[in-house]
Amino acid sequence: MAAIAGITTKKNSQGKLTHVTVDVRKHTQVIPIFEEIGLIPKTDFQKRCEDAISVEEFRTQLHKRLKELWDSK
Repeated sequence: MAAIAGITTKKNSQGKLTHVTVDVRKHTQVIPIFEEIGLIPKTDFQKRCEDAISVEEFRTQLHKRLKELWDSK
């Protein structure tokens, strides 16, 4: 197998592949793949963004709440 710059492998005493190291500065295309399979943990900001509601949902909730407040007076 040809050597690829930025990727190193290690084998155990039986010759089986045990470790693969990828330099993500050279291979930035693997970052989304690693995030998808859970090798790179998500930041708190990314987690909050996933839990956020859409702008349309916010407007709907806002109008509903304002109507409730207006009608209660």
